[in-house]
Amino acid sequence: MKQAVFILALLLNLSALSLHAQANLPSDTAHFTINQGNHAVGRTDFSIVPTKQGNIATPAAYTVTSHGTLSVQNTKYSFSASGSLDKDLAILQENLNGIVNGSAVTFAVTPSAGNFVIDISADGRPYRNSLNRPAQTVFFPDFDMSGYDILLNLVSRHPGTAISALIPKQTGILSAATLAPQADVQGMLNGKSLTLHHTSLTIGSVVSELFYDSRNRILEVDIPSQTFAIVHENFQLQPPPPPPANDTQQQNQPTQPQ
Repeated sequence: MKQAVFILALLLNLSALSLHAQANLPSDTAHFTINQGNHAVGRTDFSIVPTKQGNIATPAAYTVTSHGTLSVQNTKYSFSASGSLDKDLAILQENLNGIVNGSAVTFAVTPSAGNFVIDISADGRPYRNSLNRPAQTVFFPDFDMSGYDILLNLVSRHPGTAISALIPKQTGILSAATLAPQADVQGMLNGKSLTLHHTSLTIGSVVSELFYDSRNRILEVDIPSQTFAIVHENFQLQPPPPPPANDTQQQNQPTQPQ
């Protein structure tokens, strides 16, 4: 188990925050580069699309898929994830498959009554856990940027309501976080200028900076203490954020499996 589960806690629970409300979760397909300092160390992408129901009734309103790869000192990580949400953006199912330094792990989530039932396979051994299911919960694998789109839209529907993050680490962790709105900033996307919202996210001792547009679509997440910046393709903050104090891959490495 210790060798297989590698997931950074980029994730969260929200207090009151004013976001631009959307009646529906916008469809979104996006690609990102994972930078550490001035070095590109990985890629990640996701897709959120309405579920095509046709003539067959289904509770799923949205299908979410994502993929990513990361290679830093002593760690090679890749993942693929798929899930579905109902019309209220509640989790219907989540499936995560990851490989960390050659070791495979799977993490599956299924709601049952007031709980999340979690099934894990790591090092060839199965594990099962059950966690309380808060009313508003977002699934947050490491470097899966779809969670931010879902989170921001969920917060816009439930201002002032706590939102939990289900983190696929160990046998599953429900995490709380705080968000502090900052001043709007400027950016360039596909050569066009736009105004972005900026919010600081604190989880434990880690502070992340979130940059997103008026439709609550995430465009960049910076984690200064770990020197990571996950940046949407063809996007750049104006001006770019300052470089980390220690621009080196020998410091501030991501958390190793525990």
